[in-house]
Amino acid sequence: MALMESFSGIRGIYGKDLTEETAIRYTHSFNEFIKKKSKKNNASIVIGMDTRPSGLMLKNSIKEVIDCNFIDVGIATTPAIEFAVRHFNADGGIIITASHNEPYWNGFKFLGNDGAVLSEKEMDEVIKNSRFLKNFHKIQERKITEKNEEAIEEYKNFVLKIIGKKSIENIRKSKQKILIDPNGGSGIIAKSILESVGIEVVALNMEIGQFNRTIEPTEDALIYLKSAIEENNADFAAAFDCDADRVEIMLNNGKLLSGNYILALVVQEALLNADKNKKHTIVINDATSNVVKGIAQKFSAKIKEVEVGETNVVHEMDNLKALVGGEGSSGGSITPPSKCRDGILALLQILSIVANQNKKLDDIIDDLPKYYNLKKKIEFDSKNHDRIKKSLKDYYSKKGLEAKEITGIKGSLKVITGENSFVWFRASKTESGVFRIISDSDDKKEAESLMEEAIGVFGDASR
Repeated sequence: MALMESFSGIRGIYGKDLTEETAIRYTHSFNEFIKKKSKKNNASIVIGMDTRPSGLMLKNSIKEVIDCNFIDVGIATTPAIEFAVRHFNADGGIIITASHNEPYWNGFKFLGNDGAVLSEKEMDEVIKNSRFLKNFHKIQERKITEKNEEAIEEYKNFVLKIIGKKSIENIRKSKQKILIDPNGGSGIIAKSILESVGIEVVALNMEIGQFNRTIEPTEDALIYLKSAIEENNADFAAAFDCDADRVEIMLNNGKLLSGNYILALVVQEALLNADKNKKHTIVINDATSNVVKGIAQKFSAKIKEVEVGETNVVHEMDNLKALVGGEGSSGGSITPPSKCRDGILALLQILSIVANQNKKLDDIIDDLPKYYNLKKKIEFDSKNHDRIKKSLKDYYSKKGLEAKEITGIKGSLKVITGENSFVWFRASKTESGVFRIISDSDDKKEAESLMEEAIGVFGDASR
């Protein structure tokens, strides 16, 4: 597999595609970018990591040769590291993580001074300039400060402020009991945060760096949580990926609450509490289920779709001063002033919704519109990408269907197949040689039919 370069960051298999040398090359380019942007010869950069075994080696190699003042926040979630950039008034940030990829992967997310992931244009500049490798020498004198405890404590205060005192009081009164599974990742900090607001927490897999399931919390990977919920008489379970920007929730009936429904709940709650005299905008990626659009329409809110990628959602939210946004397709809501998907914040918002409505989560979900969202990952030869995309677009266009490309042939293709249904295609920017297909409809059989057709069409286009 090749090293993955995109606006989502850099990812590769450690020791093969991603080495200390490549890490230094990219981070040196990023440091030069930050120095130019901040107009400082010695910028301050927050650095943190998830719990992968290669993280510390990469961090140490970077700190030895990159000429900047580091604020090292140690092991922390991606949202906590992003917040730390703002809290410490830093010029930028480096997160050593491969997010939902397996432990033998690692990578980098690069942050601007607002804590958000760099824009596509900015990331392109960093990638381009990383090609010009220089001779690096150990830096003899510069400032490195350790700020893990402060970063985590201030992040906790930040998310609880978003939830609000009234909702926290309701959470305490609700006496909820949940099960969490950080799977040895940086989401282990969720336990103390949840307990601080009165949640009874049963925690599994809390040993740092010990991964007992796949990193990505898929339905198949979390099947064991059903019996754990029953054994502990918990209301539901929540599982995080390695950097905890993503959360998946399993209901006590064993069904997984999709990221689309997590986002739908957050959007609905935000609109319920928003100023009714204002027109509000919700920003989502174009792979998000129509269940979110349905919620927005109920409140006469405007939906703005962007290309998949957290940076695309965040920057458009800033441009439009959106109330809330997110990527339902990857399990995340984004609530300002946060600048990223945040699994712990989303979980707190769900607990708040349950407490405020004084209803079981299952019953709250039953009140939402029913949509069926199917996902499939297919391996393909990336050299054939453009030909495959063109073939897919031609096929659906000949059927008289609207086939939309927000960012041209390199981005996603979304085919509107009906008033409440679509099929979506895109090459992964985080997994090499993988094409993602999503079908979405308020009719289960229609969603299944769309997916079956899409897989067949993709197979024909790949030949």
